[in-house]
Amino acid sequence: MRKPKKCKKCGIEMYQDDHGEWFCPDCILEEIEPDFLDEKQIGRGELKRPYVLEPPTKQVSLRVPVGDLELARKLARRKGIPKYQTYIKTLLHEMLVKEAEDEK
Repeated sequence: MRKPKKCKKCGIEMYQDDHGEWFCPDCILEEIEPDFLDEKQIGRGELKRPYVLEPPTKQVSLRVPVGDLELARKLARRKGIPKYQTYIKTLLHEMLVKEAEDEK
């Protein structure tokens, strides 16, 4: 397994978009116009560059306690993440990477 590429600015794992360009999801969020992330706005903003914010995914079904989902929704909103599922995927990914590093 290859070592993940880390962002020079913030140090988190980087991903490649469909064009082979490396990007950092957290740093990209800083570049996105706030109107684009505002779910209350009818006409949302547009990204200046075609970003793919996540690697290929596969749909799965999980049973999660209702209280955990509500907490995830609340924390995602506080962090400016428009979809709580994205927040949960981020937490899962970070913990899996941390566990893998701890095993080394």
